[in-house]
Amino acid sequence: MSLVGQGRGRGQYRNEYIAALAGTSSLVASVACAGWSSPALPVLRGPNTPIPVTPDEGSWIVSLLSIGAIFGPIICGLFVDRYGRRPVLLFSAIPLVAGWLFVVFAESVGMLYTARLLHGIGYGLAYSVTPIYLGEISSDAVRGSTGVLVTVMAKLAFLFEYSVGPYVGFRALAWISLSLPAGFFVLFFWMPETPYYLLARGNKKAAAESLRWLRRSSSIDEELSRMEKLVQDSKQKGNPLRQLLLTSTNKKSLVIILLLSLGMQLTGINAILGYSQTIFSRLALPLTAAELSIVLALVQLGSVMLPTFLVDRTGRRPLLLASTAGSLLGLATCAVYFTLDETTTDILSPEQGAPHGWIPFGGVLLFIISFAIGLATVPFAILGEVFPKHIKAAANSVFAVITSAVVFSVVKLFQVISDGSGTYVSFWIFTGCTAVTGVLIYFIIPETKGQSFERIQEMMMQRGKANTSVREGDGNMQSLIRTPHLIAPTIAVLILLLLIPTSSEVEIDCNSLRMGQYICPDPTLRQIDPKTQQLRGCTQENKARVWCIAVDGIVCSETKNASFTREMPCKWTNGYHFDTALLLSVFLGMFGADRFYLGYPALGLLKFCTLGFMFLGQLVDVILIATQVVGPADGSAYIIPYYGPVITVVRSDNWTYRLPQDNW
Repeated sequence: MSLVGQGRGRGQYRNEYIAALAGTSSLVASVACAGWSSPALPVLRGPNTPIPVTPDEGSWIVSLLSIGAIFGPIICGLFVDRYGRRPVLLFSAIPLVAGWLFVVFAESVGMLYTARLLHGIGYGLAYSVTPIYLGEISSDAVRGSTGVLVTVMAKLAFLFEYSVGPYVGFRALAWISLSLPAGFFVLFFWMPETPYYLLARGNKKAAAESLRWLRRSSSIDEELSRMEKLVQDSKQKGNPLRQLLLTSTNKKSLVIILLLSLGMQLTGINAILGYSQTIFSRLALPLTAAELSIVLALVQLGSVMLPTFLVDRTGRRPLLLASTAGSLLGLATCAVYFTLDETTTDILSPEQGAPHGWIPFGGVLLFIISFAIGLATVPFAILGEVFPKHIKAAANSVFAVITSAVVFSVVKLFQVISDGSGTYVSFWIFTGCTAVTGVLIYFIIPETKGQSFERIQEMMMQRGKANTSVREGDGNMQSLIRTPHLIAPTIAVLILLLLIPTSSEVEIDCNSLRMGQYICPDPTLRQIDPKTQQLRGCTQENKARVWCIAVDGIVCSETKNASFTREMPCKWTNGYHFDTALLLSVFLGMFGADRFYLGYPALGLLKFCTLGFMFLGQLVDVILIATQVVGPADGSAYIIPYYGPVITVVRSDNWTYRLPQDNW
């Protein structure tokens, strides 16, 4: 036993777990932003939405998180070695809090876009810094279990949003979610900086204090010396990003990691989680979409525990292949169901609680479990094995940037394709991409179980040689790298699957549509302003631009989906209520109160002095106001409920067409 372990009994790893839990609480705070869209989108698209959004705007709300996440690893790379792991991780709470405040006070879609970008920055930053912090504070005995916390905390965040979101208001959910980054900041503020960073900055005394607290032992000299040696070796090896991109073996390892990254995201996992309630709302089941999402989150949380016990027993390749096969089966099940549901009318029963309604939900659960046992976790294990220690941070940043870009593309296209062509098309694309990923894994990904770093580097060197095979006595390696020429065509297939036209829809300028080809305003959106009882944005020219929706088969060039904007007539109001004017005319008309209210002070004064022309003028004004002949003096219209007793005067002019009627 080493000196580090001497004298450490029960609870010896307590402080390491405390620091790990406090650090990974940043993932609960950040991943909650990803889970938020599932309960929030149905509210934003519903009849009582606080902010009306179109399907296209909804897809931007979901996908902009990934755009913001691209900047997280960049910020991490610039500042994590300059200011430290702890301050940068604490900083990740700031954009998260700011984003939730934007959601709380949002009055427009633009504010939601800003919130999602801020959420993405905090999300990417937390995901980049947390693994570094955990790796540098954990001793060898607990590094595996603290690493699992990354995935477990992320799934807890999804469970939290899925469980709370459907049962509280839109803004209440934002306030509740805001408490997560605030709580993380308070908890993590008291945690120490990592010993590795402090040694790299030349502060050996502070590094010793940090390590002593983490290990709960005073016998740290040997471990501190090893850390110091590793830090010195890393400094001598130069720029890690340059070595990652220019060294032959590292470039080949990077190809493997990028392949796994693409394979993970092209299964559609983030789109399915982000739109889970929207997808489940199409199923005729006795459980609500919100309840089904909670079940999904619970299954997902339980599934991420499995790789902990399997990855070092069965190996990386078997887990990846089994995971891909199960994911393929689950996605294909959903694709077949939604194809029958959306393209036929006599095969599936639309009755609530029909037994076949459980089929797609079972397919999604199979996909989630299968994805969790391999594709969700094994790539991170391989990431830690195929790169030298001093460039793992650079490789992790590149991995995170590429992943965020792919996630954005997948999540954005999911809504566009589902609205334009059908949900089944999206699932068939995910199924095809998963199948291609399985083929690539079989031919390209090596088995790294039980291999030393030197042996793995030797295998990377052999990847450039066609038809190479590893001797049977060298371990479990197979002739996996014998067909590198397959990489280019298979990646091309992945891209083509996303670009192949999926329907025969026509793209036109929807402002030229004729009556019967569209509905305006779109009845699914809340476009009536409750304050004015007119279309939102009604101008003094009595026009408002509103969202409309075209019939099936038409794609608008303006938005690339079925929605478009069109000017519609409205009545500009300026705060004058019809019921107030009428009540004043009936009860106080003899004193001219109605005319004063409507902006006619001269007539109001005249009525006041003559008791409403001896009540005759009062009677006339009651009739004129009741028939809405007399309105506010500024030319605005009365505020009357949109579907209330509004009188519209139709006058004949040179442009009026009289329809002849025999029985006039």
